[in-house]
Amino acid sequence: MTGLEPAVPGRKPVTAREQPPPRQEPAAIDPDRTVQLPKRQLPAIDPERTDQFEVPAQQLIARAPAAAEPTNTAEPTNTAEPTNAAGPEVAAWLGAFRSFSVGDPGRAAGAPSYPDPKNWDRPDTVLDGVLLNAANGSTAMQLRAASVRGRSHRYESRTRQDAYAYRCDGRFIVAAVADGVSAAPLSHVAANIVSRQGCNLVAKRLETAPPEALDWSEILGVLAGIVIGSGRSLLPSRPDAEELGPFEVAEQLSTTVLFAVVQMRPVDGYRPVHVFSYGDTSAWILRSGTHWEPLQPVKNEGTVVASSDTKGIPIVPRQAPPAIRTRLGSEDTLLLVTDGIGDPLGDGTGPVGAFLAQMWRRPPEPLAFAAHVDFARKSHDDDRTAVAIWPTSA
Repeated sequence: MTGLEPAVPGRKPVTAREQPPPRQEPAAIDPDRTVQLPKRQLPAIDPERTDQFEVPAQQLIARAPAAAEPTNTAEPTNTAEPTNAAGPEVAAWLGAFRSFSVGDPGRAAGAPSYPDPKNWDRPDTVLDGVLLNAANGSTAMQLRAASVRGRSHRYESRTRQDAYAYRCDGRFIVAAVADGVSAAPLSHVAANIVSRQGCNLVAKRLETAPPEALDWSEILGVLAGIVIGSGRSLLPSRPDAEELGPFEVAEQLSTTVLFAVVQMRPVDGYRPVHVFSYGDTSAWILRSGTHWEPLQPVKNEGTVVASSDTKGIPIVPRQAPPAIRTRLGSEDTLLLVTDGIGDPLGDGTGPVGAFLAQMWRRPPEPLAFAAHVDFARKSHDDDRTAVAIWPTSA
């Protein structure tokens, strides 16, 4: 039948209109004709930003033509086809993460992390990344901060004992890092009190006095009183109903502290900085991104046997040590750290100093900053806290 298939019992006949179109033969290939395909668009690479990659940017530039090879085989770049076939291919997401190590990471780097059942609400890691504006038209300043639980505390189910705080009124930045003394079970409480209340107190004093006129003996005394009062309210009373003394409180609550006051308005191109430290917390300046300058004597430098003895609030002297004055250039980085970073940093000339100098020449992303603070290195598994401040360009 013309235009119809033969009738088959139980099957509906197919008309000519329902039949598929005849198969077309492929066109002949012209060997002289070339087809211009859309070029694959690679993400722009900034050679100055090594924090966004697992390997130095210079290596990535050399490897850029091999676009199919990801920088991290565990988390490759998504190269899904774009919805607009006429446009260039655009990656749906970019990025990768791997923890950092400096030299031999040690066995603790792979140890599991357990929570502290006595401190469920105290985070393992806290971080900040902010732009602090000046009140007088001066350029703003960048701040990064992170406090991470050490690998020993993670494995032993102990809470993070470090803390940090900062305040800014547009004239001054006040920042603090505090390191709770390990032997004191509630040292994290003392670290929180001293860093936060200390920043509040210093900022209040700066409303009526310049940084060079601050009475650090008075400030230490006030903070010691607050810690003692908190200890008496938290700790069981003595059997004889007498108040707990400062040394009894210090057995349970004790912390070091370091404060920095940074003037936001430059003077002759530099920002004045005042640093006060009580205990083994330390301050550094990365000069022009090239070398570390310690603002206090380097811990255990020149000693045969390293010592872990340290001073801590609430046991304070009548006369506080003097504050240190310095200045911060436009290409410098001010760094405040607890000894979890200060100890492996040493005098700043070793591998840890080189690593942090490369990472912190410029402000990294906040999450990257926290990952840098958490680098693994054999025999260095204490809690770590760092606050870094960068002047911004005009």
